[in-house]
Amino acid sequence: YVVFDRDMKRTIAEERSLQNSVNHALESRQFQLYVQFYVDAQHFRVIGGEALSRWNHPQKGILGPGQFVPLLERDRLIYKLDYYCLNEVCRFLETLKGEGVEQFFVSCNFSRDTFASENFVSRCKEIMDRYTFPRELLIFELTESVAESHSTQIKHNMVDLKQYGVSIALDDFGEGFTSFDDLLEYPVDGIKLDQRLVKSCGTRQGMAILRAVVQAGHELGITILAEGVEQEEEIHAMQEIHCDVIQGFRFHRPIPAWEARDQLLKQFLGKDGDKTL
Repeated sequence: YVVFDRDMKRTIAEERSLQNSVNHALESRQFQLYVQFYVDAQHFRVIGGEALSRWNHPQKGILGPGQFVPLLERDRLIYKLDYYCLNEVCRFLETLKGEGVEQFFVSCNFSRDTFASENFVSRCKEIMDRYTFPRELLIFELTESVAESHSTQIKHNMVDLKQYGVSIALDDFGEGFTSFDDLLEYPVDGIKLDQRLVKSCGTRQGMAILRAVVQAGHELGITILAEGVEQEEEIHAMQEIHCDVIQGFRFHRPIPAWEARDQLLKQFLGKDGDKTL
């Protein structure tokens, strides 16, 4: 038996309401770009950021990705948000370029389904060609590993994008399906160590695995980024194994794009910005 109570009914109604308003939300730019900074692991200088999405819903306020991404994935609409976010990131990088900041990179997440589509590269180029920022400042971040049925198309898309000038990174390395096989198969420039793997640094086994991953990555010319670095011992561990970049609430939390721009203008140029972006 399944009990269908009022709370379940309310939850389903709220989900349907969000689903029905997605297209309008995208058209009216209710989805907003947030940025969580990356820092250099040795000196903690801000050197880049990860692009994140928040839904500024007119009735519900600011919604986090956990409240809308699963709905978009379930209805196979996540590609719309992926391309929308790419445009917002390009606009953000173009704004920084116009202000004189040209040493700050941004990673933009894409679902596997979006990345595996045959027209993925052409649609991305159509968006990026509207802007003139240095392409090496944009990183395409692929979530988890690639399903075997998609691997050929994914690899083809990666090669085309790298020829265009952007970099490729694998997210959540060490979690789910991601493995060293991906490093053999795909032409990636960076990997992001999964938070659970980072948290294992307190054990001898975990530290040995982390050290091996970083060493192998560096020998392949791959940049290593650790996410979810929060504790002092984790920071020291990442420094000890020569991890390149770290990210975590201990350093910076996600902030709106306009606020990120203001902070970058102060850091790189020593001047103030405003809230228009």
